[in-house]
Amino acid sequence: MKIYIRKIVWEGQTRIQAIATGFEPDFPQKMKSIPGTFYKKEVGWLLPYHKKSYSRLVQLFGKDNLLIEPQRQHKKAHKNHHKELPPSHEEAFLRLTEQLMLFRYSHHTLGIYRTYFRLFLEHFAESNLLELSKIEIQSYLLGEIQERKWSESTQNQAVNSIKFYYEKVLGQDRQFYQLRPKKSKNLPDILSEEEVKRLLLSVSNIKHRCILSLIYSAGLRLGEATRIRLDDILIDRKQIFIKGGKGKKDRYVILSTKVLELIQLYRKKYKPQYWLFEGMHGGEYSKRSVQQIMRRAVKVSGVNPYATVHTLRHSFATHCLERGMDLRYIQHMLGHGSIKTTEKYLHVLREAEGKLRSPLDDMDLDL
Repeated sequence: MKIYIRKIVWEGQTRIQAIATGFEPDFPQKMKSIPGTFYKKEVGWLLPYHKKSYSRLVQLFGKDNLLIEPQRQHKKAHKNHHKELPPSHEEAFLRLTEQLMLFRYSHHTLGIYRTYFRLFLEHFAESNLLELSKIEIQSYLLGEIQERKWSESTQNQAVNSIKFYYEKVLGQDRQFYQLRPKKSKNLPDILSEEEVKRLLLSVSNIKHRCILSLIYSAGLRLGEATRIRLDDILIDRKQIFIKGGKGKKDRYVILSTKVLELIQLYRKKYKPQYWLFEGMHGGEYSKRSVQQIMRRAVKVSGVNPYATVHTLRHSFATHCLERGMDLRYIQHMLGHGSIKTTEKYLHVLREAEGKLRSPLDDMDLDL
């Protein structure tokens, strides 16, 4: 969960406005623990305009999860500041942002849509958005694709941001833009079990090894791993509760016996308070930090240099299939909405007998 904060004047008093994206059950209780804080339906949470309020937010949610809206007068100080937009376009940008937040889109998606819709608004700064034709929009997209060398994913994100404004904000009919890229049919990158073992053994820091081991052992997405709370580790059931995964779907995944042992050692040393993995200032551990841990581990272990954190998820699914685990169970473990998404791992399926357990449990690791 991310929190947008900015300076605001409310009923004659300067305050800090806080608007959260995503969902966390304990969020209201945490906000109420900050002295002088209250909630107003019109503007969200309001805090005293004081350094102590900001420090408390950092303590509760982590600095990486606080997004400070820059003041307009400071725009020129940024090297890559945005162009000024006419009032009508600024209003369109604000309405898009508000609608994304009302629909509870993730912070990541919100940032992407804002970025590409802003580019769109800057290009058509002198045009009436309500009078733009489909041909004009497609011409704009083609020009940006050619000039900026957009990838397939980026191209889709730009199209989605424009469609969201016209269809969800303005309520217009759905439109099809002929510049949708053809979906690639790339097979997922995987590491062998021996490579996973070598990679994990190359990480000496217990916290770093714990988070990489956890991601592989249950086939987690990066964002899911960083959002695990201490209460989500269900020791008696040997499960981990994943709250609000991709598509905002909850699910339970397997808790590896060896990872549980590692978690217990890690907790004894680091003593996390709320999240299983926390940053230096509290709050969720940053995804960027996990990516850096993975990059170092890849370099030290000498495994496939193209391996990423997501490669561990692919490797988990493939290794489970190799051990004979049912495809439907793997689908549930990975949180796939369609079995077709899971079937992409069948290309490496080999005949093998396996038990319903994490492949990490069969590795000889000195934890």
